[in-house]
Amino acid sequence: MKWAKLSRRVAALLLAGMGILCLAGISGSEAAADLAAAGPSDGATALWERLLVGQSPYLRHGKVLTFTGEAAQVQPTDGPENVSEPLPSQVPEPEEEENIPAPQGQDQRVVAQTISPALDGSYPSAGGVFLYNPTSQAVDMEALAQEPVVLSGEGKGPEILIVHTHATESYTQSGQDLYSESDPYRTTDDAHNVVRVGDEMAAAFAQAGLNVLHDRTLHDYPSYNGAYTRSRQTVEEYLAAYPSIGVVLDVHRDALASGEGTVYKVVADQESLPDCAQVMLVVGTGETDGTHPDWRKNLALAMALERELNGRSPTLARPITLRKSHYNQDLSPGSLLVEVGSHGNSLQEALTAARTFAQDTAPLLLTLLGRQ
Repeated sequence: MKWAKLSRRVAALLLAGMGILCLAGISGSEAAADLAAAGPSDGATALWERLLVGQSPYLRHGKVLTFTGEAAQVQPTDGPENVSEPLPSQVPEPEEEENIPAPQGQDQRVVAQTISPALDGSYPSAGGVFLYNPTSQAVDMEALAQEPVVLSGEGKGPEILIVHTHATESYTQSGQDLYSESDPYRTTDDAHNVVRVGDEMAAAFAQAGLNVLHDRTLHDYPSYNGAYTRSRQTVEEYLAAYPSIGVVLDVHRDALASGEGTVYKVVADQESLPDCAQVMLVVGTGETDGTHPDWRKNLALAMALERELNGRSPTLARPITLRKSHYNQDLSPGSLLVEVGSHGNSLQEALTAARTFAQDTAPLLLTLLGRQ
């Protein structure tokens, strides 16, 4: 159990933030008071719960789509009710706040959910593609849907690069998918973390005729802090060595939980896509530091891929999420962050999602890369 280390990291973030703690909409002073009032483990656990609920607008609004027989019904979750969205100016996004691991030693139940934006009218959309936008950036979805997608790869050689900024992220252990944890819901065992998911995705792309490079570096181990700095250097080196790379996918897994300790796994429709996690495309705007003025090009690619996914495997994709960080996407207009499942999913569900994602998007990518 490494909650003392996590508590120190969270406390450092609170002091450095000097204001509102973004994802849960909690002020720095309130969170610091919470930590001071509780023991180190209890304080970190409480803050983790509030952050993770804050990551999901769907959980924040107290909605979840669950399956009961053949019918799907909206039911209330254990999450907080009537929690307002934080103001855009109150949402800094230091990488250390993303996907904080779940605490151990508590009785957790896993609830399956299919996130369907049609149940929430707050999502702007165009052509069946929905966007969750907590930034201050204005997005004309209809206009962007008409924009051509232009990728920067040139010449012959590798066309797709798969990397993992948080390579040790892993899934709920089940069946034969057991592993030794480096941290809760994290492992350096590449057979059970998102590196394995990247393997599956790369194999499916290659089978479709695409030239793929898969970097297996554990950028978040032994130190989680600075992972994006290290993965940036990796991507820069690949782009310099292979100018043919037009698409860069940073593959992660999400984390969703309620304040009561319920863990959520995101699943596609079980009738058409059995035992399959959902995926989510994340686009960074660089709003926090102004480093990514061309982020709409990345969003145009995400929208094109999402349309393809919706047409081939409805319910596989969650709404695209726009964020204030840049996630190194300023390095290429073809760069996206792909969240495959959540920490409540099994590895097998994530592998099915990764394989389906690659199979469904490969025809479009072949066209965009000038191969068809």
